[in-house]
Formats: sequence, structure tokens, C-alpha cells
Amino acid sequence: MTIPPLLIGSALLFWGFQSEKAVIGILLFLVMEGSNLEKRRYRLEEEDFVKISDLTSLLFLGAVILVILNSETLSFLRITGGWLPLILSPLMAAQLYSTSDTITIGTRLGRKKKGYAHKPIDFRFYYTAVCLFAAATGNSRSLWFYVILAGIIAVLLFANRSKSYSIPFFVTLLGLSLGLGLFAGVAMEKGHGYVVHNSFRFLYRYYREQHADPYRTHVNFGDTGRQKLSGKILMRVDSESTPPYLFREAVYAVYQNGDWFGNQGGYEFLMPEDNEQWPLLENPETEGESLTVELSLPREKGLLSAPAGAYRLASTTIFELERHKNGSLRIIDGAKVAIYRIDHHPAVAPTDIPQQKNLVVPQEEQYALEQVREQLALTEPSPQAQIDAVRGFFAEGFSYSLNLLGKGQQATPLGNFLLLQKRGFCEYYATATTLLLRSLGIPSRYATGYAVSEKSLLEGKYIVRSRHAHAWAEAYVDDRWIAVDTTPAQWFAMDAERASVFEGFKDILSFILHKYRVFQTGSGRDLTLPLSTIVVLLTGFLILRIYRRIKLNRAEKYITGQSRRFTRIITPFTPIIDNLAASGVERLKNESFICWAVRSRLWAAVDLHEFEYLYSLHLRLRFDPEESSAEIEDDLRRGAEKYLRNLHEMTGDASSTRDSGKICIAAGTLPYRVFMKISTTVKK
Repeated sequence: MTIPPLLIGSALLFWGFQSEKAVIGILLFLVMEGSNLEKRRYRLEEEDFVKISDLTSLLFLGAVILVILNSETLSFLRITGGWLPLILSPLMAAQLYSTSDTITIGTRLGRKKKGYAHKPIDFRFYYTAVCLFAAATGNSRSLWFYVILAGIIAVLLFANRSKSYSIPFFVTLLGLSLGLGLFAGVAMEKGHGYVVHNSFRFLYRYYREQHADPYRTHVNFGDTGRQKLSGKILMRVDSESTPPYLFREAVYAVYQNGDWFGNQGGYEFLMPEDNEQWPLLENPETEGESLTVELSLPREKGLLSAPAGAYRLASTTIFELERHKNGSLRIIDGAKVAIYRIDHHPAVAPTDIPQQKNLVVPQEEQYALEQVREQLALTEPSPQAQIDAVRGFFAEGFSYSLNLLGKGQQATPLGNFLLLQKRGFCEYYATATTLLLRSLGIPSRYATGYAVSEKSLLEGKYIVRSRHAHAWAEAYVDDRWIAVDTTPAQWFAMDAERASVFEGFKDILSFILHKYRVFQTGSGRDLTLPLSTIVVLLTGFLILRIYRRIKLNRAEKYITGQSRRFTRIITPFTPIIDNLAASGVERLKNESFICWAVRSRLWAAVDLHEFEYLYSLHLRLRFDPEESSAEIEDDLRRGAEKYLRNLHEMTGDASSTRDSGKICIAAGTLPYRVFMKISTTVKK
């Protein structure tokens, strides 16, 4: 295939400007098109091309690792494709600066191979196609993109057009094809936009109807219980001292038919003091303690877990944050692993005050709560004494179980839990405690979050699993909210007993995956520059090692555009060829040697079969001397002597002709015998 000059360079510039790699595109343009100005070439062997192929493979592998570590999974193909012109540039440069018109792509990795499966190819066309593909990864929507792309393709097709079609016909057909391509591209873009827009509207309506709740504005019985069936690690807490036991996510005030509903409104955007620090509550008089949390956030949004008394948050992986007056925090935009530092103090508490809904008890639950109040037999009216009595009630006769209760013979599942079964998991205890405190006139609410108690020997941090999800009550006492957790303390150990026997192995995999995600997130730092620098340094080192092994010192150098000189190999038939060349009769294009000899009229008569036979012996002695024999040489000498004698009989007397013939034969024979021994590898 014909590749016009500057076509590869144009494709590289097109790629560089479309993919925002203009500097790299210009440098590669100078390298590739510089081969048209630099006439020196290197004779590279097949093994040298294979070494360069291995270098390219290592470059590609390094680029893939870099992209995986620094980019989203969905962007992998687009970003990797965008770097292909740079990755494959060593192969292209090797062909352009070598004496060969093709290159061999193979590998030396593993056992040394005698041959390679791939045949030599002209890599210029493939490299041009790669550059055009990489330019498309820039996702340009400009009309100029298509115009320039069509221009490059048109030049390539025109240079390789069939000669059987006229230029006007070719141009017309090409213009029609490009026009149809433009129309199809625009139609596909419009159609894609229409489908995306309407699909979004459909999905939005669907999820709205299905009450999609990314921030868990309501929970029901069984949500926390289902979380406890998994040992997946969700959060890691690093603290110099023992961290607070409970990390709260959200609170709920309204209970109805087994569901707790929170405040869907009331959140306000929290302005950071600087790019990475947010004030949550008023600072205490003395500095509190600090801890660092690494929270898995697959959807890049969700509720933020924090201990009671959190008054300051700092993070480079949380970008937008909202806070509710009850102290709940939700991440509007963040990284997949939100890493943040929390400063907390026991004297700090949310400033919100109770509302009427914090005292509401559903009608269907009042019968069970009245029976419990009778059992409590409260004599002390203070809120703290009532809370202590409630704790004591659940501490005697109640047990922990992950079984989800029905209502049984009672009116509701909660009544069944309080009056009959007296066993359940934290959701039952937290709901019963909240409603019982309300029935006693103490404002209360339902809180959810996680318990922090397990420390990992592998990571040296406290880890929070899915089964550590927990629920408790919060009561408003002495102008502040306090946690009231009545779930039996052994719940943590009992949940751990249900862990899988493979949990240790899963923890190792989880730790490796977490480190990878943290590295990918970069803790808010852009790792592109340092990682790119490492790749460039390693690439330079590999290039130096590989090219030092290429035997350029043994390669023959020559200047393109100049003819190469070889030692002339002479046979007894050579004087006849010299006389034909000196006859003044120029040999026509595509004319056979025999026709040229007849047309020169140097002989009165020429036996065509004999002359053709002698010429074939001459070629055989020149190009295949090892297979020649003395008999062939004698036949050629006798025939040449005959035609040389006839030549001189036409141009001079007989004696001079015979002497000249002998001299010609002697002059032709002696060099022939000498050069027979040294001409086995040199070809004209």
C-alpha cells in the first residue's frame, strides 16, 4: 500500500490536537517525518525488530497499569486507545529508519524461538489507522473533526486508487461516500441523544414511583437484620485511643406500620472553611480527640458515619457535604473511598430541640406499652431514673436473636416482642425503647449506624463490617440528646459467631482491594504526574538496554538516493554484452536481450536459440556459480568465441579479428576465473 509523504505526520498532529496531547503529537511528527530528511538508514535484522516489539509490549503493559490505577473502569478503553500512537511509536520509527520496507512483530519473552508466527508487514498503514482511531477517543463533536478525518482518508484512498477508474469518477464516488457517512454520523448522534433523554425520564419516573432512597430517609424492620448476614468490611477507623463505640448515620422521628421515617428536608449545604475542612458544630473549650475514617462509598454519595460529639471534619476526598440540624451528615459528592478526619468531644452535642413528633406513639402500639409501664412500677419521676428503669427492664428476661418476628397472637410484631417472645435484634430493642420513652413523656428518636469494636490484626485499625450495623434510641435529657442502647451487650459476639469460615481469607482480599481503591483515589492527590514520570524513566531504561544490544555497529549504512557499488562478475559472455552496449543501439524498455542483439546488427546472422542458450549460461554463471560446472563454462567460452570472431570479421581483417578475439576471450576468461571464488554472496 502506498503511504503519501506527510500522511503519518498529519495523522499524528490530528491525534495530538484532538486528544489534548498536542506537544506529544508535534514531537512524534518531527520524529516520523524526519525520516524523509534524514537519508541515513540502518539495516536491522528480524531479531532487532522483535526486541523493539517487546519494548512496545512493555510500554503497553505499563500504560494499562497506569490507566487502571488512575482512571475509572468505564474509561479504560477510551484512555488506553488514546495513548496507542505513543505506545506504538518505536515500531513505526524502527521501520522508517531501517533499510527494510516491512517489520516483523514477535516476542523474545520465554524460550528463544527459531522463527516467529507473524509474517513481515508494512506497519505504516496500521499506524495511520491507529492514529485516526486514537484521535476519535477525544470525543470531539466539532464538524472540523469529520472534515480533517475525511481529508486524511481521502488522500490515502486517492494514492491507492485503481487506475481503471478516472479521477472524476473516483472523486465523485468518494464525495458521495463521505457525505453519506456525515449524514449517518449526525443521525446516530441525534438518535443517541433522544434515547438517552427519554430513557432518563423513564428511569426517573420508575425510581420515583419505587421510592428510591439513596440517603435512607426511611427504614423498616428487617433492614438492619439483613445487613447482619454479611461480613463485608464497610469502614475502617484509625484512632490513637479506643474510638467511641457508636457511629451514627441517621435519626428517625416518625414510626408507622413498622417503618421509621426521617427528615426528608431540613438539610443545608455546608460551606467548607477551606478546600478540605468543614465546621460541624461549635468548637469545645478544649481540643477533643481525632480519628480517621475510611468509608467505602461505591455510589460516591451517601450518609456519613461519625461518632457523637463530632465538631470538625477534614477531607480531600469529600467534595460536597450537607448537614441536618439534628447532626446527620450526607455526602453529596465524594470519591469511592471517602477518607476523612473527625475531631470529637463528649461535651459537644447537636443543637436541635425536640418537636411534637418526638412524643407521638402510634395508637396500635399503646396497649403493649401500657402493660410494660405497669411492670416498671416507676416511683421516681426524673427522666434519668425512668431511662435507667427502661434499661433494667430489657436487661432482665430479654435475649438477642436475628429471627424476624411476626405479630403472633398480638396486634403487632412489636407487641409480640415486648409481651411474648422477648427476643429479637437491635431494631426491636431500639423501636421499643424509643416508643416506651415517649409513652413516659421523654422526647426520643430512633437512630441507626454502626458499632465500632473489632480491631484487625492485619490492618492495625478498627474495622466495621456490614453485620456491625446497629440501631438504638436517643432521648432528650437535660437539654441534650443522649444515646440509650438497650440491646443485650452480647449481640456483637453472637453476630461474630455466625461469620463464615472463609472470613479471614476474604479479609485479606478486601484489604488488598481497599488499598488499590485508596491508591486509585489518591486521597485527593493527582497521581498522574508521578506515575507518568516512573513510566517514562522505566521506558527510557528499557530503550537504552534494548538498543545497546542492537548490532548497529555491524549494520551497513548507505545514503538513500545514491546507487550502491558492487564488484562486477565477469563471464566469457561479458565481452559480447560490452560490445552491444558500445554499439550505440540503446536497449528499449521491456526489450529482451535477444531482441536487442538482433536489432543491433553486429552480426550478419544470429542463431536465436543458440544465442539465447549462451545468454542463459552467462546468467547462471553470474547468479548461481556454485551450481556451475566446467562443462558449462567450456560451452559458453566456445559460443562466445564464435560470436566474437564473427563480430570482428565484419569490422576488420581476419588476422586482426582473430587476435582481437583471442584478446577479448582472454580478457574475459581470466577475471571470470578469479572472481568465481569471491562472488558467491555478492549480487548485482
